[in-house]
Order: sequence, then structure tokens, then C-alpha cells
Amino acid sequence: MRNFTSTQAELGENPLLGVTPIEQVRLDTYCRDEITKTLRGLQEIYRNKVLLKEIQDVLSELVPKGTSWNDGRKGMDLWVIFVLGTLRLSCNWDYDKLKSCYDYHHKIREICGVDLFCDVDIVTGRQTIHDNVSLFTKEIANKISKLVVAFSHELLFPEERELHSRCDSFVFETNVHFPTDLNLLKDSVRKVLSIGGKLASSLKITGWREVKSQQKKFHSLYNKLSKMRHSNSKKESERKTSLRNRGDN
Repeated sequence: MRNFTSTQAELGENPLLGVTPIEQVRLDTYCRDEITKTLRGLQEIYRNKVLLKEIQDVLSELVPKGTSWNDGRKGMDLWVIFVLGTLRLSCNWDYDKLKSCYDYHHKIREICGVDLFCDVDIVTGRQTIHDNVSLFTKEIANKISKLVVAFSHELLFPEERELHSRCDSFVFETNVHFPTDLNLLKDSVRKVLSIGGKLASSLKITGWREVKSQQKKFHSLYNKLSKMRHSNSKKESERKTSLRNRGDN
């Protein structure tokens, strides 16, 4: 037996004593920590009932066909699986880290809908978390990702028209050798950062504040990679072998 959210009150109902409605969980809007940013995104998803219903339909695929939703032992809520699966992917956690945060991180427990009055001391076994979160497969994550991206575009750019563009793939299909390949890479990244920074500034899009610093870091990596292509081998055969191996890599 599984529910989408078993602790959240329906419209017109009174919430459980120790359960904070997910829409009302207080999160620091200025915090840049990966956990808080992920939880804010999940909270925004929960607030939009149209998007939430679409994600709920996708998450229903986690339940094997022929399995009853109402009979049998109670399983982990689909919303909790979604929250933990998203945190694991976005924060790059293993299951031990995921278990620790689910058991003891106050805000994660609030977003998951844990009853912090009656179930405050209850922890979940690692195997239980593994068995449930492993159901959140790559295919399920990709389907939800497309829904979230489409929702984000509508939210951020409500009046924007659909983008139709083309990209010349000639460079990617051509076997270009050193040093031309590095020079093309340098020019491409340089222009992407330059144009992206200007567009972000004009459109007031956040996340590009360190574009100049990123340009310097890339230039430093470019110089390091260029030097790596020059072998210090004394013998010509060793020098050619070294270059060939690096070219393959």
C-alpha cells in the first residue's frame, strides 16, 4: 500500500499536530547551500498543483502493475521517494549520507512531511531507504526533469516564444588535430562565457556573477593542457607514444 503524501492535509482538513504543510516550510531564500536550494525547488513544485499532478502520474510508475494501492503493508510515500531521490542526485550523496540527513536534518524532514511531534525520534533503516529510493530510476528522473524544465520556462519567461535555432555540427564531425582542437575549444568557451554573461546581465538572470573569474580559470586550464601536450621524453619513440596516448584520452 502506498500513498503520494499520507501526512499532508487535504483542502479543508486540519493538518496533523506535528506536520508542517509543505507550502509553509520556512527556507532561507538567500542560502546558497545545495540542500536548501534543492528543497526550495521541491517546495515550488509542491505549490504548483498542475505540475504536482503530472509528477504524481509519473511517480505512480514506481508501483509495479498489479500491485494494490490500498492493501498490504504501508510503504514509503511517493513524495518522500521523490524528495530523497532528488536530493541524492542533486547533492551526489551515497545512501549513508542520505539516511543521516533524512533522519536528522530538520528541514528535509519537514519537506518530507514527517510528523515532528509523534515521530520526532523515529529513524529509518538504511536498507529501507535504499530499497525505496532505488525505485527512482534514471528513466523516471528524466521524465520528471522534462516536466520541471517546461514549468520553469513558463514561470521565468511567460511571454517568450518557442525558440527555433540551428547549430553547425561540422566542427564536431571533423577529426581536428592538436593544436587546432584546443584553439577551437578555447574560442568556443570564450564566446559562450562572453555572450552568456552579456545576455544574463541584460535579462537580469542570476548565476553569472563570476563569469570573469570563470574565464580566467578556463584560460589557466587551457595553458596547462597545452603544456601537457609537449612531451619531455628524451627518445623520439617515447615522445610519439606519449603524444598518441594523450590524444586517445
